[in-house]
Formats: sequence, C-alpha cells, structure tokens
Amino acid sequence: MSKKKIWLWVSIGVVILLLSGGTGLFLLQHSANAAFGNEEFELYGEKVELLMEMNEDMSLYAAFSGKVEAEKMEKVFLDPEKGTVKQIFVSEGEEVKEGTKLFEYELAEDLTYEKDQKQVELEMAYVEINRLKKQKERLEKSIKEASSNVKNMTELEGEEVEDKESLQSELEQVNFDLKVNNLQAGQIQKEINAMKKKVESPVVVSKGSGVVQSVNQDLMDGAPYGQEGGTTGPLLTIVSTGAYLIKSEVNELLLDTIAVDDEVRITTKKGTDGEWIGRIIEIGKLPVGNDEENMDEYYEEGNPQTSKYPFTVLLEEHEGLEIGFHVNLEAIGAEGEKAGNAVVIPIEYIVQEEEEPYVWAVDPETSEVHKQVVDMTVLDDGFLVEIPKGLTLEDYVVYPDPSVKEGKKVEIIDDDTFEEFE
Repeated sequence: MSKKKIWLWVSIGVVILLLSGGTGLFLLQHSANAAFGNEEFELYGEKVELLMEMNEDMSLYAAFSGKVEAEKMEKVFLDPEKGTVKQIFVSEGEEVKEGTKLFEYELAEDLTYEKDQKQVELEMAYVEINRLKKQKERLEKSIKEASSNVKNMTELEGEEVEDKESLQSELEQVNFDLKVNNLQAGQIQKEINAMKKKVESPVVVSKGSGVVQSVNQDLMDGAPYGQEGGTTGPLLTIVSTGAYLIKSEVNELLLDTIAVDDEVRITTKKGTDGEWIGRIIEIGKLPVGNDEENMDEYYEEGNPQTSKYPFTVLLEEHEGLEIGFHVNLEAIGAEGEKAGNAVVIPIEYIVQEEEEPYVWAVDPETSEVHKQVVDMTVLDDGFLVEIPKGLTLEDYVVYPDPSVKEGKKVEIIDDDTFEEFE
C-alpha cells in the first residue's frame, strides 16, 4: 500500500476524532508513525469543500442513537381474581377510542358466593355493633346514677367506689370494641363494593384513543397468569396515535452540546429513506446505570469510564416512522442554519497563538504553505467553526502539524486524488 493511500486513511481517522471532540494531534502522529515508522511523514493540502464533505459523511459517528416510543401508552392487565377472558373485541393494529370495548371477563364461579359470604359477615358485624351500642348506653346510665348517689352520701363506702371504677373500666373496653367493629365493617363494605363492581362490570373499555399494539395470545388461550410457569405482562397494549417520543442517552463529554428545546435530525438505522425533525424536551439530571443490554456500539456510548445521561426527544410529525424503530439523532447546531456555501471546518485547523486566528493555507499553483488570517465563529457543538471571511470552498488547508512552516511545500489532495482509490 502506498504512503498516499495510508495517509488518506489516517486523515479520515483524524476527522472522526475531530468530530468526536478529541484533540487529534497526538493520535495523528501516533497513527502516522505506526504507518511510516519514525521518519517525518508527508503533509497534504486538503480542499475545504472536500474537508466539509468528509465532516458530513462522518457525522454518524457523532450522532446519538435512540428508540421510537409512543408518547402515551395504556397497558391493560388481566385480573385473575375476576376471572378469565370470555371474549376480546379488538385485534392488533385496530384503532380504538375512549370507551371502546376491549374484552369481557368470564367471571369466576365463586365470585358471587364470596360476595354473599362477605354480605353475611357485614350483617354480623352490624349486629355486634348494635349490641355494643346498647351496652354502652347501659354503662353510661349506671355510671351516672353511681355519681349521683355519691353526691348525696356524707360518707362513701369502699365497695361503692370499687363498683364505679369497675363500670368505668368496662365502658372503656366497650368503646374500644365498638371502634374495632366499625373499622371491620367498613373494610368488609369496601370489599363487597369491589366485588359488586366486578360482577356488574365484566366488560373492560379503553381509557383513551390509540392503536392496539399487542394482544397477549397466551392469556387469550387460557394460560395461567402470574403463577410459576405462567405468563406475565399486560393482556393488551394500546399506544397513542399522537406524538412520538425518542429516548436516548448522551455521554457526559457531549452533555454541553445539547439543551432543552434544541432541534435534532432523525434518521433510521435500517436505512429507510427520509429524515424527521424533533425537539429535545427533557435532559436527565442523574446518570443512567450501565446496562449492557442497552448499550449500542456508537462512539458516544463506547467509553465505559464515562457516565451517560438520558434525554427525550418529542417528534410531532412522524409519517414513515414506526414505534420500535431504532434511529440516529443528530443535534442541529448553528451550523445547520447556515447557508449552503458557508465554510465550516474542525476547530483543530485553527491556530490561535497570535493576535488573529489563522489557518495554514496552501497555494494550489506553487503547493506552498502560508498563513491565512480568518474570521471565525465557534459553533454550538464546540468542535466546528464557521469561517465567514478568509477562506472559500475552493481554498486548500493543511493540518497545523508542528512541522508546518511558512513556504513549506505539500502535496495537494483534490477530487482526482480520491478518484485514484475508487
């Protein structure tokens, strides 16, 4: 493999590093030395237009990944105490509205018997409450009479004092028993009301509008629910037909590159044509745990030594996207709002050691390097700069390696150079 071809691959690797926020210089030298040994490697002048195209081609490495979810989701669970499924009225993919019948229970045979049994328990509780109330009235009357007798006596016998104290103690116990029985009666009444509702309402309806995403066929076939070896999860899952949400994560090193209300560009991982624009509505304040099953092999998630923070994107227009799709999300910074002929290059190409920032430009006629002062604006992501003055798409620049000097000659990379390797 020629040195020119090796250098092209090294350059591509550097661009990836620049987009991901690395300094690039150390790895550039490391990669080049690995390819050429310790000899001084050759520098190349890159056309600004091609450099910008390479930035766009490598943008996937700085993208985030996520999964499309419904903004609202209703999960309908089966109540095994109420019975089994007698009939289901909807199927997967069917649209439903609030109040739409979903399914009907085949009520358990012992449900009515249990309700009647609870009714008997309630009646017995009320009988006991009435008995305690009457006993309370008698005791209060006896205590009142005993107190009246004491006032009329000049001398109080010890036996009569003991009788009054005994009546007072008995009254306290009756009051306690009365409270306990009232609580028990109230609890039994709640249980009866719940049973009545189950018996009288065997049909379950939807609480909102949406589309039936899934039906648990195992439960439909009578599989035991929640038992050992049985099935779990909802009987029906209904997702809203409104806005979609995309849940993603951002590496702590890139956390400052996004903010609430920022727009993001969304594309599918499976290659579906089209793109969508969403808006960040929430960024988590606490890092997520390292769940290996949820870790995608993308740059921003590839460093296990850094934390990741969750963020959520709202997607109101989503024609062509389906719930469950895995997608790429690319933050639309200031560079996404510039005109098509604006010059945007990695910030590492800018030298800021003098009063005015400059780049090492290359004269295409002589292949000689010279300083070119530029005006620049650092874009929102902090990795790219816009050059409104000092560079055009047709100019050539060279990476500011320490070996670059005024007048140094370099080989130029242009469209023809890339065509040699196609």
